[in-house]
Amino acid sequence: MIKNNSANETLRLNIKRLTYAIVTLLVFEGLVRKVLPSAVGLIVFFIKDILCVISLFLIYKSRANLKDNSLVLYKVWKALPIIFTPLFINTLFKDTLLPFFGVKQYLLYVGVAILVPLAFPPNKYQEFKRFISFFLFLIIPTTLIAMLQNSLPPTHWLNLSVGGDTLEAFSAAGYLRVSSTFSFTGQYSWFLNIVCAFLAYYICLPLNYKSKLNRKLNYLFAVLLSGLLIIGAFITGGRTAVIGCGACLFVGFLLASIKSPQKFVVQGVAVVIVLILSMAVLRTIKPEFFAAYDQRSSGTEERSHSEEVGERILGDFFGWTTWLFKEDVSQLLIGNGLGVMSNGADKLSNYASSVRAYLWTETDLATIVWEGGLYLLIVWYGFRVWVILLILRIWKAIKFKQLGIAMSFLFAYIIIIGLYGTISAQPPLAIWWWLSVGTVFTINNFYKAKVL
Repeated sequence: MIKNNSANETLRLNIKRLTYAIVTLLVFEGLVRKVLPSAVGLIVFFIKDILCVISLFLIYKSRANLKDNSLVLYKVWKALPIIFTPLFINTLFKDTLLPFFGVKQYLLYVGVAILVPLAFPPNKYQEFKRFISFFLFLIIPTTLIAMLQNSLPPTHWLNLSVGGDTLEAFSAAGYLRVSSTFSFTGQYSWFLNIVCAFLAYYICLPLNYKSKLNRKLNYLFAVLLSGLLIIGAFITGGRTAVIGCGACLFVGFLLASIKSPQKFVVQGVAVVIVLILSMAVLRTIKPEFFAAYDQRSSGTEERSHSEEVGERILGDFFGWTTWLFKEDVSQLLIGNGLGVMSNGADKLSNYASSVRAYLWTETDLATIVWEGGLYLLIVWYGFRVWVILLILRIWKAIKFKQLGIAMSFLFAYIIIIGLYGTISAQPPLAIWWWLSVGTVFTINNFYKAKVL
């Protein structure tokens, strides 16, 4: 018995180390690729996939420890490869390697949601708190690097792409849209979105300290991180970061007010006031951090910024309907091949390379229906909606109001990215999304064990 317990603990520690490794790699991958030669950088690009493949073996060895929602997700996940078989065969006719890459894009990263509760079982709450603190601490180096990039010329190696090309074409108001430690601005924006949800959780359900000094330091830490998050979001110059964080907070506020209207009104108003004042102060002190975003959000003579955003969102959701039904019947039903629109596919497949030379779907729904037709739209998007409903059930069952308020922001992130994010084509975003799902599973396990 002692030997089995020791083996289980060793396995759990390996899962925890792997979880930390995946998070750390995602955050610093771009910086590492800029330092290394491009050929070596391409290997670094695929390390996250290797880590996620390793997670498959660890999850399989730990399957006896799965319970509740993580067990349900594990069982559904195991069935998905069978459901994807028609799409795999269809892609196989296009290219021999592409179907494996394509299935990987959709199914591999689901395992991250199962890793988190395995890494932090109910008797390891202190370790989970340290993981949350570590995750939030990453705002500091990423924002500092972004601030440094903002002050450097476009030709500096830190401001070049991972391939060594200049990014001046993506500047606004004379400032680059910085990418911090990430490979490109979009990846940095996705990171800021999930950090926003985690930080809101942290603030609404702060880590408990008996010492008043530690409690004050905890609040100061939260204020510091909030300021750095604001700087990071605006300094990207991207609407994905600013509007994404804003949407997470807005939907989170709505959900929190439903969960506990009386308790949250005062807290919500206070948070909004602090955020507005912080932004006003930062704009006054360092206007250059906001210049790129202000330029890109100024709109045009024909359309205001809000009209542009509204049209973009509608186009992302429904733009694919303008061309889907013009496709052949086979393309309409099972698409043109999995994985074609993902980064790296053009380097692995001649078919993907030939398609990407003239076409890129960009949005998630367009990618889904182009790659897998209506079949994939029903299966994959339906699976994501099912996961959101699973999280909804967890959120509704939380009776501890302060925890329910805190979890509202994680739930908001899961809703927004699950319905709108390009999870199908962007592995980093997929990993962040599944990490947030696993985090909710883990928090729920603590709640059921009466640790929270």
